[in-house]
Amino acid sequence: MKTYITKSETETKQLASQFAKKLTGGELVELIGELGAGKTTFVRGVAEALGAKVKVKSPTFTLMNEYPVLNPTIKKIIHLDFYRFEDPSQLEAIALCDYQKANTVVFVEWPDIFGTSILTPTQKIAFNFIDEQTREITF
Repeated sequence: MKTYITKSETETKQLASQFAKKLTGGELVELIGELGAGKTTFVRGVAEALGAKVKVKSPTFTLMNEYPVLNPTIKKIIHLDFYRFEDPSQLEAIALCDYQKANTVVFVEWPDIFGTSILTPTQKIAFNFIDEQTREITF
């Protein structure tokens, strides 16, 4: 595990940009942390680094957002949020396996909403809220 401290949204997005350089497509990334801990900001940084031309928004109310990106190997980011799910059966309705493709990266916020994650992530990233600007991010 490696831990980073970011002191602004800009620094969180810069860290995300570095992470994006390692992505090849087909990844499923779990984002763990409280509300406001920086999960969506991180996805925004990845999307920008991969060439997204649309603004990344939290999927808390929409449950899932898709973002096309301009990258040689990655064509799409799927951003999910399980926070509003009431029971695990709702996960089946998403058909997550349909989105896990070689040219797509899937980010899931609140994967452990039911206690433990039922996913098989390629990467887990934990976000810790330190203060208004500071975050501890552990890969």
